[in-house]
Amino acid sequence: MIVDDDDSVRDSTAVLLEACGYGTQNFASADEFLEKAAGLAGECLLVDVQMPGTSGLELLEKLRARNIRTPVILMTANAEHLGERAAQAGALTVLRKPFSEEALLHWIAIAFGPNSPRG
Repeated sequence: MIVDDDDSVRDSTAVLLEACGYGTQNFASADEFLEKAAGLAGECLLVDVQMPGTSGLELLEKLRARNIRTPVILMTANAEHLGERAAQAGALTVLRKPFSEEALLHWIAIAFGPNSPRG
């Protein structure tokens, strides 16, 4: 599942992941995700940190508070001062935008583990 307020990021990331055999669901905000899909057990979440309304890091913290342990990869253009809080909240990693396709696919494969189409 991809949660990002930037249409082009959501669309291009979905195209890449689907070409690699992953299914995707897209959400334009953390609030939309919480409203529509928070109860879904996804195998991985790609979440932008800076979005209007609930931030990506706040979304991660809300999921953990609800005991939802889906692997979360945070994406951000500005990773300063984010690492420690992201780690404490349980993020798998923080990818700094723009990131390479290889970096994204590497972390997605780790999140999916043996269920990864690339594994």
